[in-house]
Amino acid sequence: MRFGTSKTLINAPFPVRQYGHITQVTELTEYHDDLYARLLYLEDETTAWLHISADNIEFEIEVQLELEHALKKVLHPNLHVTLSCTHSHHCCDSTNQKYVRFFIETVQNCAEHMMIEEVGDLTISYTTSPFDGVGKSRISNHEAESLQVDYFQIKKNGKNLAELIIHNVHPTVLYATTPYFSAEYPGYLLKRMDDAEPDVFHTFMNGAAGDTSTRFTRSSQTYDSVELLGENLYQKVLTMKQEKLNDVPLKLNFKSTVLPMEHQFNPIDMSKMPQNLTEREIETIGYGQIMRQRLKDHPESLKKEVLFSCINFGGPRIIFVPNEMFSWYRTQVDDKSCALVCYSNGQAPYITAPGVYLLTYETFTDTLTDETKHRLVSVLNQWGK
Repeated sequence: MRFGTSKTLINAPFPVRQYGHITQVTELTEYHDDLYARLLYLEDETTAWLHISADNIEFEIEVQLELEHALKKVLHPNLHVTLSCTHSHHCCDSTNQKYVRFFIETVQNCAEHMMIEEVGDLTISYTTSPFDGVGKSRISNHEAESLQVDYFQIKKNGKNLAELIIHNVHPTVLYATTPYFSAEYPGYLLKRMDDAEPDVFHTFMNGAAGDTSTRFTRSSQTYDSVELLGENLYQKVLTMKQEKLNDVPLKLNFKSTVLPMEHQFNPIDMSKMPQNLTEREIETIGYGQIMRQRLKDHPESLKKEVLFSCINFGGPRIIFVPNEMFSWYRTQVDDKSCALVCYSNGQAPYITAPGVYLLTYETFTDTLTDETKHRLVSVLNQWGK
């Protein structure tokens, strides 16, 4: 087995706006905490895989494909690259082509100079645990189906080399008008982990967080709350690290499939507006109406297909999807062996659970047919159970 890790700073060296809220229109230069891309490389006799976790809200699939094409020439001719985002809404604008070019060149340079070593046999362990100490449902009168922390640990002769953390809550603590960039609570968590174990590689991925956020958990929308919630998650991870984990030999098997997306614009009855919505929810429903009209005006912008992929580590595995799936989709894989990562393999809109109707912002941007959703579920069931 060959193994390598690295991380690189991806703060924009020029003014750029944030991306994630419709009100973020001002270009900024101040960083409260640094933004990173974290790289994990694994290679065995049959498979080479590079995972890139970026402190950003999302990147188009073309970014991942360009990096894969370039790095095949350097790392391995049959390399598979997976790019996922932590989904902070206070990172650099990934629709800004100048920033995208900077990001690609920075990450490519980091990967090309990453130290990759022959390490012999590795083991991997996996555990998952319910946790709502960071966030819960972001929608009034609605409960998230599955809030989980997933924890992977890679070892060599019992020595810890890398830890992968997955949690499915939107990193949206700070005000939309916050005048600085931040990696939010995932960045805080990783800094705490890096400071505690500087010789161990740590990375974070976001799960099925389409209907979850810090909205009803945070005490304020300041960085103090980012630290508080990030500390809650850090302490949860520490308790999971103390469990007796089952180590299995690490092997690699990668597969992917392209799934067609069928869309329809079902009418939304605004007279069914729920009672007791928060002021923020009412505001975002208004934004949802704007977004839906934009989609109707530009149906060519709707994704016609998306890329699903799965890395199997010899038992424990991760499925990667681009959409902002509702937490219900987490229940469609076996949590004893499989984790689900969204905001990866490109970017695609919210997906509510099939057959579920909610009058909420997410519903306005979810145009997928139930038949499409069932097709997606079929792949999750097939790969994840």
